[in-house]
Amino acid sequence: MWRKIYRKLKYEYYKLIRMKGAPSFIARGFSVGIFIEFITLPTFGLAFILLYPMNLLFRSSFSASLIGFVIGKIVLPIFMAINYKLGSTLIGKLLEEHIKHNNESVSRWVAWVQRSLVYFTGSAVMGFFVAIGSFFLVYAGLQWYRKKRSRRSLAPGKV
Repeated sequence: MWRKIYRKLKYEYYKLIRMKGAPSFIARGFSVGIFIEFITLPTFGLAFILLYPMNLLFRSSFSASLIGFVIGKIVLPIFMAINYKLGSTLIGKLLEEHIKHNNESVSRWVAWVQRSLVYFTGSAVMGFFVAIGSFFLVYAGLQWYRKKRSRRSLAPGKV
């Protein structure tokens, strides 16, 4: 199983690194895909529909965003507990106070909405920061790979 995951990640890495286009164009697309994947779980997969309009808005690579979306599926489980804790820290206490004072008759539904909203908020905030970080990592990686490749092609003694 680990070998399969490693091979999939390596394949996605090579697809991303060898993609044609400006590094900023590709890195923006990748970060859009990562961000959309972070907000997908609490929206029951409806966020995938946002992928194309977000790429148009940020003028980024759609294929790079698909790669980011796929890699995000592998990375997201690491952040799930952190996302919930972050969302609980940001808005969880406010919702608990609201529920206690209103004595809702549909308390189970309200509790489910509260957990979903807390997780969504944490995922959106963490996804934003991970997307920014992934933009800079992918941009630097593309610059490094292309510089290394151009030096290799210009090396003397090659026929």
